Amino acid sequence: MRILYLVHNVSWKGGGIFFTAFHQARHLVARGHDVTLMSISPRSRWAFAEREVSGVRLVESPDLLWGKARTGWDLWDALARIIRLRSGTFDLVHGFESRPAVTLPAFALRRTRGVPVILTWADWFGRGGKSAERGRFLGLAMGPLESFCEEYFFPRADRCITMGEPLTERAVSIGVRPDRILNLLHGCDTQGIDPLPIQEARARLGQLPRTGIVLGYLGALRPTTAQLLLDAFQMIRKQVPRPCSLVLIGNHKLRLRDYLSDTSREGVFETGWISYNEVGKYLAACDLLLLPLKKSVATDNVWPSKLNDYLAAGRPVVATDMRVLEPVFQEHEVGLLTADTSEEFARGCVELLQNDAMREQMGRNARSLAEGDLSWDRIVDRLEILYMKVVHNDGD
Repeated sequence: MRILYLVHNVSWKGGGIFFTAFHQARHLVARGHDVTLMSISPRSRWAFAEREVSGVRLVESPDLLWGKARTGWDLWDALARIIRLRSGTFDLVHGFESRPAVTLPAFALRRTRGVPVILTWADWFGRGGKSAERGRFLGLAMGPLESFCEEYFFPRADRCITMGEPLTERAVSIGVRPDRILNLLHGCDTQGIDPLPIQEARARLGQLPRTGIVLGYLGALRPTTAQLLLDAFQMIRKQVPRPCSLVLIGNHKLRLRDYLSDTSREGVFETGWISYNEVGKYLAACDLLLLPLKKSVATDNVWPSKLNDYLAAGRPVVATDMRVLEPVFQEHEVGLLTADTSEEFARGCVELLQNDAMREQMGRNARSLAEGDLSWDRIVDRLEILYMKVVHNDGD
């Protein structure tokens, strides 16, 4: 099968949905499919670039915008993609989210060549979602656009893939037929992330304390999340008798001095941007992995893809009790859910740090889930079945 993937992220550094698409694509290639993944170039404004990565044909499209605006809104990017794709032959288009750089080329191929379109819905941007959390000006400017794109394009796709029950419910509420929806979560990279013993991981890195407790957080920090996390860390240090450190893995994109004094920064390590190959080592070096978020429409209903990396690392997780997480934590016992306050989050961390047996069992449960229901093989099994139905027009 010849499959086109369209994402609105910059390659590798633009966000979790790029990695969702890439991991799905490489597993499909391993099964004999031909997959082209089109993402946004980190720098180019005029020219396409193409290379092969893990058997996937990665095509980076030019974009006139810059920084955080380079996220699928540039109509020049969308037009360039439409023109470029006229020479390609595809059995199926799979777009991720509903921004113009994804949906306009996808629906152009359906209109001109009859190629079926599947859209994945992973983030709640419109109707009080992430757009409302970007400040007053951006919220007013982008909220209506995000809402329009979601509510116009998802019901018009041949199939809609949702990440989690909350987005499934929202898809139905805007007119997507239930029989056209597949609830499919992000998968776990159990090949790229190895659950090394803690001491071995620390020895390989050579940058973290060999003894004591290490807590880990992966990826970007929002201001509200940063305050919750850092305040909780200070509380944990006072309640745990052993030395306690916090490692911020990857580019968290904030200035810590805005949140911590020089004295309170003791024990906080920042890796800065690291390659994907290094992520697993840092995760494995941690005793606990943390997922604190202030509850909102977006955070309560959107699956956080960093959790999949936590599970693959085989470490217990303490997370805010977001609705989208409750089924996994209750059924598989991979960690603890807490209220979204620093006091309650710290209390959950301390509870696990004081119970070695519980922590070790939850870590084993996490890796077992990563190798089972949330493995990329299982995810792609279900995806492949959906593709066959759509391409052969089975079930409409």
